[in-house]
Amino acid sequence: MMDTLAAACKKRGIDTICGYYYPTAKNGMVRDFYEKQGFTKVSEDEAGNTIWKLETADGYSRKNHVIQVNGVSDQ
Repeated sequence: MMDTLAAACKKRGIDTICGYYYPTAKNGMVRDFYEKQGFTKVSEDEAGNTIWKLETADGYSRKNHVIQVNGVSDQ
């Protein structure tokens, strides 16, 4: 998913992807998602709400090294 999003942003001239995490009972399972995807934490408030950014123009490294589409590796 991140590879597709980053490629679509790059194609449209979007250099930065922003993400927001709000700590709720249901969101706990994705608490580390942004960090694992290479985002940088921009801010965190006293409630634990965080804002993240990912620069796609320079240095984005593809995350998918396993999934194949129609028998062809998505690399």
